[in-house]
Amino acid sequence: MNETMATDSPRRPSRCTGGVVVRPQAVTEQSYMESVVTFLQDVVPQAYSGTPLTEEKEKIVWVRFENADLNDTSRNLEFHELHSTGNEPPLLVMIGYSDGMQVWGIPISGEAQELFSVRHGPVRAARILPAPQLGAQKCDNFAEKRPLLGVCKSIGSSGTTPPYCCVDLYSLRTGEMVKSIQFKTPIYDLHCNKRILVVVLQEKIAAFDSCTFTKKFFVTSCYPCPGPNMNPIALGSRWLAYAENKLIRCHQSRGGACGDNIQSYTATVISAAKTLKSGLTMVGKVVTQLTGTLPSGVTDDDIAIHCNSRRSPLVPGIITVIDTETVGEGQVLVSEDSDSDGIVAHFPAHEKPVCCMAFNTSGMLLVTTDTLGHDFHVFQILTHPWSSSQCAVHHLYTLHRGETEAKVQDICFSHDCRWVVVSTLRGTSHVFPINPYGGQPCVRTHMSPRVVNRMSRFQKSAGLEEIEQELTSKQ
Repeated sequence: MNETMATDSPRRPSRCTGGVVVRPQAVTEQSYMESVVTFLQDVVPQAYSGTPLTEEKEKIVWVRFENADLNDTSRNLEFHELHSTGNEPPLLVMIGYSDGMQVWGIPISGEAQELFSVRHGPVRAARILPAPQLGAQKCDNFAEKRPLLGVCKSIGSSGTTPPYCCVDLYSLRTGEMVKSIQFKTPIYDLHCNKRILVVVLQEKIAAFDSCTFTKKFFVTSCYPCPGPNMNPIALGSRWLAYAENKLIRCHQSRGGACGDNIQSYTATVISAAKTLKSGLTMVGKVVTQLTGTLPSGVTDDDIAIHCNSRRSPLVPGIITVIDTETVGEGQVLVSEDSDSDGIVAHFPAHEKPVCCMAFNTSGMLLVTTDTLGHDFHVFQILTHPWSSSQCAVHHLYTLHRGETEAKVQDICFSHDCRWVVVSTLRGTSHVFPINPYGGQPCVRTHMSPRVVNRMSRFQKSAGLEEIEQELTSKQ
């Protein structure tokens, strides 16, 4: 997109099925004198006449690229050809305005095709839902209407009075609305994969089945964040990560990033011995109270401190990862009385509240950041089939941005997981080189066309590099 298209756009009526084609134009940067002349031609006549220009422009509120079945390489075999000349997947651009939104498809030729347009008030969140993953006992109730578009507008189609409390599902094939999901509290974001549609509220998460859009499970123990992401979550192909409001010791995984105020897994094991000792002391205290004698060295303050330590207050910076397939229906509650079914990992990630997190393409790596925006932690989650307490959470990297505070808006992995990009509200994007398996990034790990292990010499010992060089020279 050129600079003009990214800042404002001409007003158009609602068109659910699209149809407008915009041909590519060369990007032309105005010189200083040309920009001054344009400013005089646009602004000065308005200052004298008091009337705006005849062509009304509207500001773009948000822009994002979307992944859908149309540009999914796993669903389109023609995109698998390497170094092809014309089979590259198209780009899907979603543009939000002050009174609606548009969806544009941009192929490699550059001719932008309008796929969808709706003008019924501002749109807070929108997602193109991928085709669901069908199983032996699953049936897609909306197969004839797909692809579907989930939109959260200020005023829902049913005319609900609370703003942003409704998710409308539109059919990009026919342009009609096929389903509406109502809520009592405002919606802040939408996430989706081939299994579920996740609706993010202020302190709650509601997940719906991608085939029937019936409620599958919901989470009410989220820790809200004062930032652009009110309730940060990360949705992978199967796992869902969110900010938990408490740290439950019996479900705590091994590892994580532990600070001064949060005990590590090893410290928890050590403190268990101290707890056992203090528990025996408590038994002795009760026995001696019944007999009328008090042991020496034990005060009432020690008993009060021990009783308060058994409570679990709200703790910021805790991450819980659940499996959307094995988690039970209804409320997902991580407590001392609940079992670990569906809980993949439960660990401390920061000392401050978590404001943003993201999975990589494989779902094994998770990057998180807190409200300060100084450091970004990259974790590798190695699950265990028994329980979340046996899961290993390896802290691979701490990516440092700076000493000044910044509100992180979004985090993204590259497809090969060798780069991490973090964007802040200051308009800056920070790019960090990493390795999916950890270790120091070097020329060998980041200059090769494929992801290589820095300790492995298989490529060279097997003679694959010589074969590639020979084939390249023949071509």
